[in-house]
Amino acid sequence: MRRSRVALGIMGASLLALGLTFPAQGAPRITPSPYLATANGMVGVTGSLNVFFPKAKTPSVSISATNGAISIPMNIALNPAGYGTTTWTPSASGIWTISSTAMTPSVSTQVSVLPTATSTAINTPNQLQLNVENAGTVTLRKYLVGTTGPVLGTGWLQPTSDPLVSVANIPWTPDAAGAFPVFGTYNQQTLNFSASTSTVEQPDIVLFAPMVSYRFAPALRVGQASNINAVLWSGIVEGSVGFLFDGVGLRGSVPTINGVATMSWTPPSEGLHFLRAEFTGNNPGYSGVSLQQIKVLPALPADQLVVSLGASTLNANGKNAMARGTSQVLSSLANSGAPTLFQITGPCVIAGNRLNAIGNGSCVLTATSVGSGAFTPVTVNFTITIGDVAAL
Repeated sequence: MRRSRVALGIMGASLLALGLTFPAQGAPRITPSPYLATANGMVGVTGSLNVFFPKAKTPSVSISATNGAISIPMNIALNPAGYGTTTWTPSASGIWTISSTAMTPSVSTQVSVLPTATSTAINTPNQLQLNVENAGTVTLRKYLVGTTGPVLGTGWLQPTSDPLVSVANIPWTPDAAGAFPVFGTYNQQTLNFSASTSTVEQPDIVLFAPMVSYRFAPALRVGQASNINAVLWSGIVEGSVGFLFDGVGLRGSVPTINGVATMSWTPPSEGLHFLRAEFTGNNPGYSGVSLQQIKVLPALPADQLVVSLGASTLNANGKNAMARGTSQVLSSLANSGAPTLFQITGPCVIAGNRLNAIGNGSCVLTATSVGSGAFTPVTVNFTITIGDVAAL
């Protein structure tokens, strides 16, 4: 979705229990049974893998992570007590088997890897000329109430400088003047990405060719940075654009590159406002203005998390405890419905969706919600005391 465009954001989300860190302060006191511990994951997200081979008598251990025909070999250095750690990045969704390849007896574990979550947004200029082809994005449809709407076009995604965002361009021809509601859908090509659908965007189809149009995200919010663009019509010579908010300049003039001037802007206040783009061409006599009334929405609320360890709800500001050598299921619910990312430090490891207490001391569990279109991300820390008994 470049140009007039429909933009598809491939947004990194996470799973229940991603990420581990090696237990601090040397070898914890546990029963000397070897293990492999890595958390449930998500395609493309790097996680940690902790290993313990107390009787290895070797400086390293070979590990293999497999999913069907995919295999990721790893060689992990061990300290004198038999502990080691490394990182790995799952490249496909599904069940992965992690196993030692040259140890007797062999040790293995299985973890679930979810597809990368996606979100889709379309960005079209505030004005498009009737019956003139213009660039758009992904699978673009005209919005009709009660139907899926006719397809206007489909475009292949291309990477951008932002590793979390891909864009596509779709040529399409408006066939009616006035408000023209459109929306985009991301059609997953593999099981490694989830499908998503954008909100409805409504450009105004006019009977003249506007020299310059605004393009910006469908939802502008207080405190949330967003790119705003001034887009020149076909054949207009390059120049520069001044951006104004309620008549006040946002910064100096921005040059157009391939017909587009781009500026990152954070709305300062909610309510109805006016954005004005003043274009001055490099050739004399070429100038134009685009004035757009916008509604700036309130800042999004922070997401809220309820994190549970077994049957108990963890308290971020109070005491939490586990008995050494025990294991509990780790789970989380977010108001946004988004997955939760877990990380752990101290004498604990996360294996799949279970937190294992492997030595006395304090573990710090970090839970992060990636948020959604209605909630901003949030991170919460929980301190868990590990002892011979789970005494609070």
